[in-house]
Amino acid sequence: MRTPPLLATALVCAATLGCSPAKKPAPLPALDATSSDSDSTPSPEAPAEVEAIDWSAFDSVSLRNPNDGSLHGGVPLPLVAPGLRFSPARDPNTRFGTLEMVRGLVEAAGRVERELGGLPVTINDLSYARGGPIPHHRSHQSGRDVDMLFYQLGPDGKPIESVGAFFDPSGGGVDFRNLADPSDDVALRLDLPRTWLFLQALIEDPEAELQQVFVAEHLRTLLLDFARAHDAPAAAIERFAEMSCQPSYPHDDHFHLRFYCDADDIAQGCRDSPPMYPWHRQRLH
Repeated sequence: MRTPPLLATALVCAATLGCSPAKKPAPLPALDATSSDSDSTPSPEAPAEVEAIDWSAFDSVSLRNPNDGSLHGGVPLPLVAPGLRFSPARDPNTRFGTLEMVRGLVEAAGRVERELGGLPVTINDLSYARGGPIPHHRSHQSGRDVDMLFYQLGPDGKPIESVGAFFDPSGGGVDFRNLADPSDDVALRLDLPRTWLFLQALIEDPEAELQQVFVAEHLRTLLLDFARAHDAPAAAIERFAEMSCQPSYPHDDHFHLRFYCDADDIAQGCRDSPPMYPWHRQRLH
C-alpha cells in the first residue's frame, strides 16, 4: 500500500460539482444511445491517421448528465493516432465519446507530436458506445469524460511510455514495475512541456469545449508555474487556472477531463454539471 502523496491545501473540490469560478477570465482571442452493455453495436472504426478521419461521418448526441446519462452515436477514439494511443490495458469498448471530445483529443495529441515530437500520450477510459454505467467510474456515462495519463520523461530526460505512476510536488515519480523487485524501479519526471501543450491545445480549441481538468493541486501548480515561466498565452493560462482543480480523490497519476454539452445536444437533453463559465454561456447565446 503506497504512502499518500503530499497534498497542497489550497484547493480541494468534489468531482461531481467541479471548480468554483473565482473571477471572470478574459475571453480567448479568435483562433487562426441508452444501453451501457459492452457488446452494444459500436460506431464505425475510426482510422489511425488523422488525415483519413472524416469527422462529418459522425453524429453523436450526449444525453443527460455525466453521472447519469447515455450516448447516441458514440465516436470511437482511434486505438492509435499521431501522438496518441488508447491504453492496451483498457477495454476497447470504453473508448467512445462525443464527436467534439474525440476530435479534440486527436487534434491536441497531433499538435504535440508536430511541435514537440516524443511518444504518444496514453488515453484511458472514455465511455461505452451507448454510454451508461461503466466499471470503476461514477461518471463517464454520457461521452464527455476521459481519463488520460501524463506525458512522462525517463531517467535520461527523454520521453518514455506513460504509466500510471504517482507524481509528487517536485514532479518526480517512480515506475515500480515489479513491486517485489526494487532493482527494476524507474525514476520518472512529469513532462511539463508536452503535458501543458496538450492542455493548451484543448483550451484553445473552440469546438472541443473543455469544461474541467481534475488533477492534484500540486501538479496543477507545477503546470501553471511552467506555463507562466515559458510565456504561454495569458488567456490559456487564466482559463486553465479557472477550470482546473483537485477533486476529493487527488488525481496525482492521471487527468480526468470533462467537456461541455454541444449546443445541439443541449436541445436534445444533454445537461451540463456546474460550473458554467462565462465563455461557455457566451458561446451558447
